[in-house]
Amino acid sequence: MDTYDPEPALRDIVTTVRGWCERNDQTFNEHSRQSFVDRVVTVCGWAPAGRVPALLAALNDAHGPYDPAPPQVELLSEATRQAESVAAAVADLAGDDADHDRRAAAALTAVGHLPRRPHRHESPWDQARGEAWRRAEELLAAQPAPVRQVVFDAMTVPGEDHNGQGTLIRAVRSGGGLDGAAWLDRLGGQAWLGFGGWSTHLIRFTWESIQAEAAAGRVNPAALATWRRTRIERPLSDISDEAHRMWPIPDVGEQWADRAVADIEAMPEGRRSAWQALLAHCPVEADKAKPTAGWRKQARSLLDAVGADEFTARLDDWLPLVGQARTLPLRMTTCCPGHIADVPPRTIDRYNVGLLWGLIWMRAMCQPSEETLRSLGQIAERAARKIPGHGPASPKLANVAVAALVGTDHPAALAQLARLSSRLTYKSTLRLVEKGLTRHAEALGVSREDVEEMALPGFGLPLADKLGDCSYELEVRGVDALLVWRNADGKVLKAPPAQVRRDHGDEVKELKATVADVAATLVATRDRLEGLLRRDRSWTVEQWRERFLDHPLARTLARRLVWTVDGVACCWAGAALRTVDDTVFEPADDATVRLWHPVLDPDAVGPWREFLTRQAITQPFKQAHREQYLLTDAERATGMYSNRFAAHVVLQHRLNALLSRRGWSYVQHRNDGASYNLPWLALPDWGLRAELGVAGIEDRGDDLVFDTMGTDQLFFIRGERLPVPLAEVPPVVLSEVMRDVDLFVAAAGVGADPDWYDGGPGGRYREYWSQSSFGDLTPTARTRREVLAELIPRLAVAGRCTLTDRFLEVRGDLHTYRIHCGSGNILIAPDERYLCIIPDSAKAKEPEMFLPFEGDSRLGEIISKALLLAADKKIKDPVILRQL
Repeated sequence: MDTYDPEPALRDIVTTVRGWCERNDQTFNEHSRQSFVDRVVTVCGWAPAGRVPALLAALNDAHGPYDPAPPQVELLSEATRQAESVAAAVADLAGDDADHDRRAAAALTAVGHLPRRPHRHESPWDQARGEAWRRAEELLAAQPAPVRQVVFDAMTVPGEDHNGQGTLIRAVRSGGGLDGAAWLDRLGGQAWLGFGGWSTHLIRFTWESIQAEAAAGRVNPAALATWRRTRIERPLSDISDEAHRMWPIPDVGEQWADRAVADIEAMPEGRRSAWQALLAHCPVEADKAKPTAGWRKQARSLLDAVGADEFTARLDDWLPLVGQARTLPLRMTTCCPGHIADVPPRTIDRYNVGLLWGLIWMRAMCQPSEETLRSLGQIAERAARKIPGHGPASPKLANVAVAALVGTDHPAALAQLARLSSRLTYKSTLRLVEKGLTRHAEALGVSREDVEEMALPGFGLPLADKLGDCSYELEVRGVDALLVWRNADGKVLKAPPAQVRRDHGDEVKELKATVADVAATLVATRDRLEGLLRRDRSWTVEQWRERFLDHPLARTLARRLVWTVDGVACCWAGAALRTVDDTVFEPADDATVRLWHPVLDPDAVGPWREFLTRQAITQPFKQAHREQYLLTDAERATGMYSNRFAAHVVLQHRLNALLSRRGWSYVQHRNDGASYNLPWLALPDWGLRAELGVAGIEDRGDDLVFDTMGTDQLFFIRGERLPVPLAEVPPVVLSEVMRDVDLFVAAAGVGADPDWYDGGPGGRYREYWSQSSFGDLTPTARTRREVLAELIPRLAVAGRCTLTDRFLEVRGDLHTYRIHCGSGNILIAPDERYLCIIPDSAKAKEPEMFLPFEGDSRLGEIISKALLLAADKKIKDPVILRQL
């Protein structure tokens, strides 16, 4: 642009901005003030050499050619100062006198005052911007390498992005000679190289820098990991895959990988080389279900070089750490350049997933161990667990862990599959588990359910022994497991002494792993037992005793449940089976056993509740206290569907989690006009399928996923789409399905969310929130009220408590409080003022007392709030005090 003339551009901006001023009654807003200064700086600061003083003098001359408006005149001194600064910086960059430090400072000043890059060059102002960018690129490219290094380091900061940044990065790199070490340090904290358009100019430079550092013996493990992830996220066919073979091969930043790198680097050279060759064989990029014969052959040779025993010992030490929280936090670009967010700590490195794929299959080629199979079950569960805003942590890793379990002929593998069948909610991985269980069932000639029950491990319970001078015992409490340590005098210890940990470290580690496995299996078994309430499942007395009543683990749950033996209801108490009147019961050998359901025996509900209280039995889930949902007149009138749970407003992310937890299938609905299946539950024992109508209300905006949903009809179908009259649905099935839906609308409904007490967006749902929070009690809430009526008299604050039809009223010293038995929300009497107490802020702990069932967290929450508010003068939480 040799013919570029800055005077028309300066006249253009003065005239344009003066027009803004005239349209706003001779005033400027802050944006207009800044825009005028920036434009003057661009035109004058980047003007051809020698013309800057004359341009600024003419602009500041009250009788000059530009005639600025009074508000513009006020800004001329600041515009002149900045323009002179930029002009001096440009002169330093173009001249021969400035040293490197001065040039670097000048380059940063000049770059910091560049305007937005123009797309066209039609107006004088566009031409001025184009000239500034042309000269900036030309000057930067001509600077010595140390000067360009300073500019490069200042511009390549992840998370910072501006117009034309890629052009400037290309300019400073064009002369070569840049050192990438500092860039790699900045890159190491990123999930991958994807910060905006400018990052595409750094791909080859990044790889060259990694190679240069490696050649100098200074490999940057974190940057290497980022580069590998970049090659996965942005397939780079023109770049060598040599990075896959560079050490360290596991991407650092995950606990298992850090341990593996440390272990291998501590080995002698020969062993280290063998391990590095084995690991280099592991990573795969293609999604393969199983390794090929060629891969296995080479893997066998590499295993022989390492030693099978050493390989299994090392891997059994690393695998328990897979899927745990990252040791190196990462950040990544989210929706657009410049928007950086922290990567969730449980995110699993995709390169490491490929590496683990190979390691797990190699481990499957060796002798299995219970420790390995337990770790594979944990990996499958962790990898299939959803990360908010991301989905499952790693479906591929979950699937390979399950595939290895399915392919292992070992009782512990079957036990892990049975546990996962009740724990997983991610459908793809769950289908693999179910296929594996079905395959085992077919091989044994029994049903899938039989395999799950037969595979339940006993863990050697009762588990008790001594280590050194201390004894330990594994205790099952409810659906939890814990290890109780005692010293030589029998005193309970909080933890094993240091000497025991030092002298018996491996045994203590194994005990901790066993406790965790017992706890996870207890929860899975509890969920599976509760799921039987909607199944048509029966056992012989021999099967029942072997799998439930006398099983070392299952009996801790089964002996707290009510069963029917040829129609006679019984429960374990006082070391024997007893009927509801405490009579000892001996079942016949040829009897049929089923799990008792209150819907089929409503007259016995009261007596069984009394039995549980009399025998101090806490059931693992609601059974005798289970809500019953019977057909209503309104539902007989509608015939094919129920409106009992229609017109509720629920939060979709909570609904989705609850649906998965209860075995329903569902895909999140988006506001994109697509058609989506309704939430549905398969009921194969009855040849039925339940469906719940839902429709989106409001989406989140960023990803169009509906945040709130409205509920509609509940109905049942048979076959493809044949509607089934509600009266023909078995009462147990109807009750259990309706109980699920009641849970969904109660727990996922906005009425259960304190943040919606103002009615949510625009206050449109205030009346709904109030009705949900303080209205009539649902069946679940009525059951809770009945239990509270039994529990409150046992509390120290019983004299301050009164139960009404819907509320537990608590008389404090400052106010009287009404706690709703359904929502747990609180009103301050008499003016019915809402009191927001988040459950975690209720400092009073739930007292040690008998509860007839486990699993109702709202019950404990209400008791805790009652204890807190009865002593309201002692409350110290500032958030609560401000409301009181």
